[in-house]
Amino acid sequence: MAVIPQGKFTTGVVEMFDGTTDGGEAYLDTASGETNLKPKKVHHVTVYDIRTQEPAPQINEDGYEVLAYPTALTEEEFMTYRTPEGKQMIKDRYWPELQELILQKTGATEAIPWHFSLRNQTPGYHPDQIFFMKTGISQPASTVHIDNDHTTAIDHMNRELGEEKAKELIAAHKRWAIINVWRPVGIPVQSWPLLVVDRRNVPNWNYPENTARVYRTNDPKYYKAHDNFLKFHPDYIYRYADRLTPEEVIMFKDYDSRTDRVRGTPHGGFQDDNSAADAPPRRSIEVRLFVFFDDEE
Repeated sequence: MAVIPQGKFTTGVVEMFDGTTDGGEAYLDTASGETNLKPKKVHHVTVYDIRTQEPAPQINEDGYEVLAYPTALTEEEFMTYRTPEGKQMIKDRYWPELQELILQKTGATEAIPWHFSLRNQTPGYHPDQIFFMKTGISQPASTVHIDNDHTTAIDHMNRELGEEKAKELIAAHKRWAIINVWRPVGIPVQSWPLLVVDRRNVPNWNYPENTARVYRTNDPKYYKAHDNFLKFHPDYIYRYADRLTPEEVIMFKDYDSRTDRVRGTPHGGFQDDNSAADAPPRRSIEVRLFVFFDDEE
């Protein structure tokens, strides 16, 4: 039976993959800007507030969850992220907070943080402009995507933990996942909020049919073999948390090794029709963790 979303909502614009100019595999040469990607397709959609969703979604079953979870770090401390000392401080102090959260909420036996990004929106530019200008500024990701499929998830673990350690962990546990914990920094989100895509109304959803791989070339610093851009489907349900505060987080699955669960949650920043023209720019931090389970639940 199809899920009919109810509760508080907004309207806005999401941007999605719309094919390639030559019908071939999508690519982007980040050195020259050459690409066969067609311009992204703009979709006007209704986006429902997760806080009014009934029943409240849970990370294990639904692939995403919103909850209050204050941090001991201040805005000023987060904003030192560009310095070596600031990066290390976030790893030393913030990562353990999220390890505890994930272990409590998921029932996992081990959680290993391995990557963070702090996105600091630059007013006056669309996020794609910053990307193609290669300024080094981390903008909201404006194309709806899934961070990982099985190939990139394994690649991440091998690179971050070493192939031997990765094999040991996979062999020692019945299941593993990558979970992203996303938090605003400084003020509630008022511009380019994060949305997640609930795809439960799309039967037999799968990566080959519902996502497109986009390969980057000539970018030695990029850490993935490819990106997974979401293809549009009329039955998707779009969800967000209205004015998410720095005392709250959105958790969502980047990947799950169990094939009968939500294996990855599509997400991206969207242009909220109700955002004020002079809304303050968005600041947010996301941390990814390898998560290991000793049961099949």
